[in-house]
Amino acid sequence: MGKYLENLIKKNFWLKLFSLIFAVIIWAYVVGGTKRDAVYTAGLVIEHLPKGYAVSNTLPVKIHLKLRGSRIALMKLNKKIIFKINGYSLLAKKNTIILGSAYLNLPNGIKIIKIRPRIVPVIISRIITKYVKVLPVTVGALPNGYILKSMGVFPQYVMVRGPRDIVDHLSVITTMKINLDNIGKNKLLTVSLRKPTKLVKILYNKKVNVNITVERR
Repeated sequence: MGKYLENLIKKNFWLKLFSLIFAVIIWAYVVGGTKRDAVYTAGLVIEHLPKGYAVSNTLPVKIHLKLRGSRIALMKLNKKIIFKINGYSLLAKKNTIILGSAYLNLPNGIKIIKIRPRIVPVIISRIITKYVKVLPVTVGALPNGYILKSMGVFPQYVMVRGPRDIVDHLSVITTMKINLDNIGKNKLLTVSLRKPTKLVKILYNKKVNVNITVERR
């Protein structure tokens, strides 16, 4: 029986080996070579922006992509796909970027079918610092029989840093909401400041002291 199997294997050995290799190649082509579509989510990064400049508008957090390619080519994609824009090309202040394959490092054999959003406005502005007045924000009402005599804030002004397009139009920085419902006597509170936007940074003072003075009617 063993001799029979040995002779069976040796008979036309090279033909059988070639047939096996050919079958594997056909299988690989069918599985990996057939084009298919896949949906991905990409990020957007402005890199190499010159010192002293910043993006002053909100960029989309997610870019939706539809790609077409073989199964093998799509498997080569990094898990995190990022559109990378060179900041030195954006110093015209107001730019309209049309996203495409030029901003992606895609493996060969992958084609972009759809990008959403495809057109992204980018506004570049110089970074400046400025002192801005602090405005306390209250909610609720004092207990019956009490009135608010005064509300002092220290420091009255805080320094902020951010794109000129935003900071120039920033007139006040507000505090987190101060609840007056249970305040029946003079009180000194430490209150956090509310960040106006993600693009503006409050320097040094993240909290202020609010001195609340009340009196009976």
